[in-house]
Amino acid sequence: MADASRNAYACGSVAVLGTGFALPGAPVDNHALFERVRPLAPGLTERSVIATARRLAIETRHVSRAFRARAEAPLAGARNPELAAQAVRLALDEAGIEPGELGYLIGHTATPAQPLPPNIALVADELDYTGPHVELRQACTGFANALLIAFGMLTRPEARPVAIVGSETGSLFLDPACAALDRDQRVNLMQMGDGAAAIVLAPLRLGTPRVRAAWFGAIGLHRPPGLEMRAGGSDHPALAASPLAFAHDYRRIAQTGTALFDAGAAAAARQGVTLDAVDWIVPHQTSGRIGVQLAAHFDVPPGKVFVNADRVGNTGSAAIWLALAQMRARGLVSGSRVLALGAEATKHMHGGFLYEHG
Repeated sequence: MADASRNAYACGSVAVLGTGFALPGAPVDNHALFERVRPLAPGLTERSVIATARRLAIETRHVSRAFRARAEAPLAGARNPELAAQAVRLALDEAGIEPGELGYLIGHTATPAQPLPPNIALVADELDYTGPHVELRQACTGFANALLIAFGMLTRPEARPVAIVGSETGSLFLDPACAALDRDQRVNLMQMGDGAAAIVLAPLRLGTPRVRAAWFGAIGLHRPPGLEMRAGGSDHPALAASPLAFAHDYRRIAQTGTALFDAGAAAAARQGVTLDAVDWIVPHQTSGRIGVQLAAHFDVPPGKVFVNADRVGNTGSAAIWLALAQMRARGLVSGSRVLALGAEATKHMHGGFLYEHG
């Protein structure tokens, strides 16, 4: 068991002024996705693709590309910073404020439009936002460290609001031709979805929804990563010209998955939040089966676990904010308590928070 005392924890609570999300285009079902990539992937069979999707229990996802070529630019309006900016605008609209009223803009993504300048600087361009901004590159747990930063900025009652946005366009980092022979890339094709989601936070005020009990931790010391992208890094100059692609070790991911959720539950308990005292649990959306798997592991009712991966796939950095935004959009009962248990396979990190709906 991970040492929960080694985690970073946020103190107090912050108000949630708004949430928003952006998904590129219409949802693409498994058959339609196969038909798109088939001309680019000789030897890829619909049977293998559908079998992979069924194991993942993912029926549809949204993608930022047309799949007309093995490597291609995103569709109009579907660039990572464009999706991120759209999600922030919707969150700001709900909050009733303009971009210029923000005190800080925080982004997190594993699939930026380009290495430099940072993706969040391009989001600021889209928003005409002239204030300070920062970007994290921690994939599925970027939300947790973003929250820790925001909590620190919102301790003063007069502090200006902070917007956080998670965004991914992972479909652009896939060579469909590899899916026929490489099982990992076939899983990437069927599992991942593109999109962005945002939240606007402010100092706590009466009568508003709030986030509290946030944390971040890691159990990956000296452990090989379960997910990585090596090409183009300064440690791998010989690979600098290679096509960028995510490499998964699904056996290693499966071995550490439950340990990460246990570490998250322990972190929540350390802050006085137990699984039986919340109305909803939102895990990282690795697959459409994550709800059944987590419910069995923690012995909680499956209906208590919110899952949207069956409809949008694994949206990486956007996943936790997207789940929360969709839950809020469809309507939560006043007083509902939502516990987020995020997990990240790269170096086995975890993070989470408690959301209380006012």
